Amino acid sequence: MKKILLLALAVVTIVAVQAQEKRIPKERKELRDKMLTEKLKFSEEQKQKAKTLNEDYRKKMTELRKKEDITVKDSRNQMMELNKKHREEMRGLLSKDQKEQLEKMKLERKKMTEIDNNARMEKMKLKLDLNSEQMEKMKKQRSEMLEKMKALRENKSLDEMKKREEMKALLQKRKENMKSILTEEQQKKMEEQRKHLKHKRKVLS
Repeated sequence: MKKILLLALAVVTIVAVQAQEKRIPKERKELRDKMLTEKLKFSEEQKQKAKTLNEDYRKKMTELRKKEDITVKDSRNQMMELNKKHREEMRGLLSKDQKEQLEKMKLERKKMTEIDNNARMEKMKLKLDLNSEQMEKMKKQRSEMLEKMKALRENKSLDEMKKREEMKALLQKRKENMKSILTEEQQKKMEEQRKHLKHKRKVLS
């Protein structure tokens, strides 16, 4: 009896965790959308139109997930196309001033991301005891990868699925190139740090 109760409790816990994981992206998106409408000072008309677009988008995504007569690849492609269309429709609601404000916000976010990336590089330098030559190679490698990723995003001849595959290949190549820059000891240290970070994230979640 005790074993059955424990098993039942474990099943309930797993289901609850899975449900929570599904809610998190949705909750984050809704929070992000709310913050965006507040920062861009949406009018009541814009808010209503945005609500209609969001509801229509969610309905189509739900219908797509329920489809059984479709391959995983086609499903992903259609989801990406829905995401792209939704972004374009939401952007179409904005006035000229709001679009300018949105671009300013993107630039600010880009600057903050750059600051965070530089801080991470400095942290890596200290933890792995990198020399100046190694740091220069890593910075150059990162800069080249970002340029390639930008070119990929702007390439209109590729569909979203192909772009994602190409980006994944770029990240894998960067990982392999990193090994040619680091010593064997540094690679071991970096792998230990990744495992520690992965464990920390699991504990926090």
